[in-house]
Amino acid sequence: MRHTWLLPLLGGVLPLLAQDAAPAPAGDSWGAAMGIGAVTMDGQTWTQIALRPEIPIGKLGIALDLTLFFDQDGKIRKSDWDEGKDLIDKIYYLRWAHKGDPLYLKAGSLDDVTLGYGMLVRHYANSVQYPSIRRVGGEFDIRIGKPQIEGFLANFRELDSPGLLGLRASYPVIGKLRVGASFVQDGNLYAGMADADDDHVPDQLDRYLDHDDGAEYDTWHELQTELASNPDLWERMRQSAGYPGDEWLTQPPIDYSKAEESLQAMGADVSYELLPKLDAYFQVAKFTGYGSGWAPGVSWRPFNWLTAGAEYRVWGEQFIGDFFNRTYDVERTQLFVDSLFTKEEMLKNAPAMKGLYADARLSLFNIITANVAWNTMKPDDGSVDDWNSLWADAGLNMAKVPKLKELSAYYTQVGAESLFDLKTPQTIHGYRIGYELAPGAVMRLDWRTTYADRDGDGEIHGDAESDRTFLVETVFQLR
Repeated sequence: MRHTWLLPLLGGVLPLLAQDAAPAPAGDSWGAAMGIGAVTMDGQTWTQIALRPEIPIGKLGIALDLTLFFDQDGKIRKSDWDEGKDLIDKIYYLRWAHKGDPLYLKAGSLDDVTLGYGMLVRHYANSVQYPSIRRVGGEFDIRIGKPQIEGFLANFRELDSPGLLGLRASYPVIGKLRVGASFVQDGNLYAGMADADDDHVPDQLDRYLDHDDGAEYDTWHELQTELASNPDLWERMRQSAGYPGDEWLTQPPIDYSKAEESLQAMGADVSYELLPKLDAYFQVAKFTGYGSGWAPGVSWRPFNWLTAGAEYRVWGEQFIGDFFNRTYDVERTQLFVDSLFTKEEMLKNAPAMKGLYADARLSLFNIITANVAWNTMKPDDGSVDDWNSLWADAGLNMAKVPKLKELSAYYTQVGAESLFDLKTPQTIHGYRIGYELAPGAVMRLDWRTTYADRDGDGEIHGDAESDRTFLVETVFQLR
């Protein structure tokens, strides 16, 4: 493996790519889903009971997330209900109309945001770590007359920076020729780090998740100084269960409260409607202080049940397309050994690459649904391995099969040297089965497999480096 420029960012990403983050999808009639299952948050497993309705009132849609988490003693997690701001978390989203309408507004969880043709922002979701981490964002799309203005803010709680935001405007200049311009910024890539005890030490580096690491460090150092004249007593203290370790006491915990790292990017695109529902486009983008890339492509929507697209991609040095993607919030800041790195580090070492991208979405006879996206990139100088990615899922509508409500499979491989080499750290695959227990009650079974190169030798060896997860959830559909 020569993907040294990737750093550790893929490590926390892969298990989330196939994760269902969203409650019931938006619709035009009242409906709800009730789920019973288990979820791991803050290193603890909780039993989850969730009621997730969407209530439409004309063009207004209100999606709620009324979730209770119970510990092993049957006690409700009070931290979800003890502050006024917790009420905001109970609203999964509010929307006005739907994407594509003359005026579309949405606030809350954002499950799929793409700006333009996706050179910078493609399928971004602020809900990918839901419910462990809840972000309240906003999205809008205004199409009044010929111009179109759209944009999003990933998290209203990061207004000080501000956090991740994107804007795009487009206008038909001559006939079917349309031009657009985009701007994307993350005001502080460190802003999204979880800090459960508010001690300015991110949870990823925090030794004491329930209280101040800095205060604990001072306490032990004072004790070490006081016992300098009594080495035997100090040695007994070092052997105690609460001793944090010699290495931890060599330097104070790093205060990340003032850590800042911003990133900006700009893009432009030109498109032309060759035929009804067939567009040709050219897009270009550049990160401030880093490289640029460009891609011509086509977007085809021949039928309501089929959409497809393809493009030829040219990424210069220090440029990565689709940078703000579905898993951006996971990649945004990652722990490598004992240091934090932001996704910006990927740009600093990214080589120039060229390749192809294609995707397609199919819904056939209300029986088969399938989505697939493929990307292959080759470095100009051979300094790193080829970059191949594949995202695919397919499902069958089981409405005609008694008791069987869902049958689907998924496969994801990101940044692999060769596709379909199943046992790589970049691979996740699995399948789901939904079985009707009673009218309106479905038990969902999810078998998922991921891999980890735990010994660092570049190979996956047997069950020790294969992680198989079996998830069970009972979902109640309410109307």
